Amino acid sequence: MLLAVAAAASISHAHASESPRTTNDEPRRLSSPQPLIEVVAFGVAPVSGISAESRLRPRPGDVLHRPDAPGFQQAQQREVETRVASGESWLDLFNRVGDKLDSAVLAASAVIGRIDLLPALAPGKYVRLRSDPAREAVEIEYILRADEAYSISLNPAAIQVRRHASDPRLVEQMRADSSKASLFTATDVIGLPEEIVLQLAEIFSDEVDFHQELHYGYRCTIVHEVLYRDGHIAGPGRILAAEFIIRNRRLQAFYFDDGRGRTGYFTETGKNIKKTFRRSPVEFSRVTSDYTLARFHPILGLWRAHRGIDYAAPTGSKAMATSEGVVEFMGDRGELGNLVILRHYGRFLTYYGHLNGFAENLAVGAKVKKGQVIGYVGMTGLATGPHLHYEFRVEDGSGNGIRIPVPPPEVLNEPPIRSQAFFRAVEAYRDKLQVAEKAHFVILD
Repeated sequence: MLLAVAAAASISHAHASESPRTTNDEPRRLSSPQPLIEVVAFGVAPVSGISAESRLRPRPGDVLHRPDAPGFQQAQQREVETRVASGESWLDLFNRVGDKLDSAVLAASAVIGRIDLLPALAPGKYVRLRSDPAREAVEIEYILRADEAYSISLNPAAIQVRRHASDPRLVEQMRADSSKASLFTATDVIGLPEEIVLQLAEIFSDEVDFHQELHYGYRCTIVHEVLYRDGHIAGPGRILAAEFIIRNRRLQAFYFDDGRGRTGYFTETGKNIKKTFRRSPVEFSRVTSDYTLARFHPILGLWRAHRGIDYAAPTGSKAMATSEGVVEFMGDRGELGNLVILRHYGRFLTYYGHLNGFAENLAVGAKVKKGQVIGYVGMTGLATGPHLHYEFRVEDGSGNGIRIPVPPPEVLNEPPIRSQAFFRAVEAYRDKLQVAEKAHFVILD
């Protein structure tokens, strides 16, 4: 099994024992009746070839992005591996990947006019498209299941479709496809709105590194609002409860407003889920989450020792402060190129290297907030591809500090919520989370 998705179930908002309040910082509310509540669960099995044994994992500080060999990137631009989104047609898929293939074949009249000859697309299924400029053709491999696959050839004059059993080598490549671990891969399959996905990433941003952890497999269940206007869906609302299971970790978040200024997401025991440091310094978005984050060097074929963590992302992606702090240094620093160093709580230091540029109004001595943009991903200094170099250090008196792989698990020092209203709300949300356990499952190969 590669991917399991639970179908959504809707429940009237009136059934909740505690109705969440609205604040100015939350998603826009429309003038409409009480929203419905939707429960949805989805998950991804581990990417093939990545062991759950910690001793076989890349060590903290190893490089997670290596430059491709000369000419390799150019070849990659002519090949696309993707998965079918919910409700997507062949025309939709061609429009989505056409720019990456750089081929006029997908828009040829012979192809468009005979597109009904292609096999029906199913959500979540693996598709590989390869452009062959010399032959003016696009070759497609579409895997529907283990015993059914299609080889499709498109050219300006004709379409050829050949059905066959799946190629074991291609199936293994499909299982090892790191893009399937992207949060957007699973949520596109079930049609979950992007606004909900981004809310989810922000809620667990202090607990989960969405750029690098999901390839070990995960399961997520969400309770969220669906806003209606005049009997039609007007858009997504707010996430009310969420559960994330990654390997041996179970994370839960419940929304609550006590009416006295404490609003946010809390654990089942009433603790604020927000910690002092975010897990990732790169803004989570559809662009960066789909970017290759863990590729071996195609020539060297090994992990190369490194002093920090490299987050591969397109040039210009936002680099964010992982906690509130003060700018200790900003400028050129040799191999690290444009670098920002932040000091936090007197003794913690974070490094952000290879930046393409710095955020406006950033200066040495300036205070920054957690999640504030401090610069933009680039490849200045010793770098052969765009990425953000990130380090976390604890001050030891040497001026540089001791490098450690992750920030210490320090949480915000505020007392937990202990009100009966909170625990009643949690119980109501739990009932809704359990709906997903009874939902229909679609197994995607």
